Amino acid sequence: MIKRYLLTFGAFFLLVIGYLLTLLPLQVIRNDLNTATYGKALLAWGVLVALSFVPAVAMIIRKIWFFHGTGVPIPEKELRAALLTVNRLKIPIRVTEKRKQLVVEWRYDDPEWCEYMVAAQVSRLYELHLRFNEATHTVRVTDRYRKVNFNLCPVRVTTGLLALPRPFFALTRKKKYTIEHYGDMATFDFSFQPTEIKSPLLNSILARGWNVRFTLL
Repeated sequence: MIKRYLLTFGAFFLLVIGYLLTLLPLQVIRNDLNTATYGKALLAWGVLVALSFVPAVAMIIRKIWFFHGTGVPIPEKELRAALLTVNRLKIPIRVTEKRKQLVVEWRYDDPEWCEYMVAAQVSRLYELHLRFNEATHTVRVTDRYRKVNFNLCPVRVTTGLLALPRPFFALTRKKKYTIEHYGDMATFDFSFQPTEIKSPLLNSILARGWNVRFTLL
């Protein structure tokens, strides 16, 4: 994991250096341009950087944060069914089907669990979005966060309309740390951290032969 962090930092550093290098030609001819023309050129450069930055970062994440599954991959239908077994457990995590993807999130609107989340001072809800590609046996993973207001818990919990993407790279790679591990956890074992959702789910996917690729969007 440390190697992946270093590669990510290095790629991000090179990306910034690359952007600065594209600015050099403009700086070389700066004295030949009037203030208005230079300002427009600088604005155009800034717009191009802004438009390309997110796709560039997304590509870095896709390339570096890829994990190969172990063993023979099972059919997508079986993998989805295995992940949905989380809903049978008495834990504060649920898996829902939305369109063609699965979304793993906290049971924030459950009267029992929302009180525990208030005690844990949760202010943002973590969501793990999973998209499946059976042709390559790869699950694309996106981390998202949504605002939450527990002021009326347990009567009602309100959340933000948008779940904004934000990469969460922490991943505990242990063979036994899968969704089956949830069955051994007690109520007070949960601190409502993203890794409590992400690590068991992704380890379970990898153990069933599917690859995992982190994505920004």
